[in-house]
Amino acid sequence: MIKKSLLTLCLVFWAFGNLFAETIYLKNGKTLIGKILKYSAQTITVQAVGDHQEREILKDDIYLINFDVNSEQRYIEFKKQMAANVVYLKNGEVIIGRITQYNPEFITIESLKGQGVLQMPTSEVNMITTQDTIVDMNQRTGIGYVQKKSTLNSNDGPASYTSDQLSYKFFLDEKMFGQMLVAFGSSVSNGNTLKVLAMDYRMGMVFDQYKNVQLYYGGSAGILQVTDDKNGVSGSGMSLSGFLGAEMFFPSLPNFGFSGEVGVGYRKAGSYTSTDLSASAFPTFSIHYYF
Repeated sequence: MIKKSLLTLCLVFWAFGNLFAETIYLKNGKTLIGKILKYSAQTITVQAVGDHQEREILKDDIYLINFDVNSEQRYIEFKKQMAANVVYLKNGEVIIGRITQYNPEFITIESLKGQGVLQMPTSEVNMITTQDTIVDMNQRTGIGYVQKKSTLNSNDGPASYTSDQLSYKFFLDEKMFGQMLVAFGSSVSNGNTLKVLAMDYRMGMVFDQYKNVQLYYGGSAGILQVTDDKNGVSGSGMSLSGFLGAEMFFPSLPNFGFSGEVGVGYRKAGSYTSTDLSASAFPTFSIHYYF
């Protein structure tokens, strides 16, 4: 009786193990059912159902993973690292997203273009390929450096000021971000004083993404204080701007973002103002390290 009870209990645990496991489809045609134990930069570690052996699988060898409905947190962690799928339909439509479920009857895709979760008959699919890893910025924060130029008109003509700014950037979700910039510089040359103080707050939105390049737009508001004896510029005021930019991430430096922007801005310091449309009025170079 005890042996039968133990056998029944083992069968129940085995059944539940299958119920709460992921189904991993490999590019060589093989299928593995098991629990994902660990993620790394290049591999995942899986404990297979049945023999309970741990296997290390290269991410490049994985075609798709059908995640158990109770594995939401593991799926969230996994999707930050895995490549996206490009699904070509027989009607000519192309969908870029992550395949979350696949069987002979239908396929479920989480779109990366804001179309939500799509489900369609498998018979409508012509071909599925994979795309390079797509960066995920949801809830990430970064610190960095921004080189910024400000141009003001004085009696002697336009005067440009280059400032090195410290930046704190934070993503509210995968698309919307905020950013705080602070810069201060002071120097004295031949009795002439030059001081520049700039503080800006920016809000932006990612409107498109191709592999590891994000395209974004936004606006900013801040204060600007300038004392320039040589060019006769002195006073404090405000700055307003709108910008369009691109941020790039490299596979070898996945936590670093490099960006450049263009846009239009208005600046005022004392009795001097400037309105221009050029790259020189905005950050010409910036780099951030994201946590």
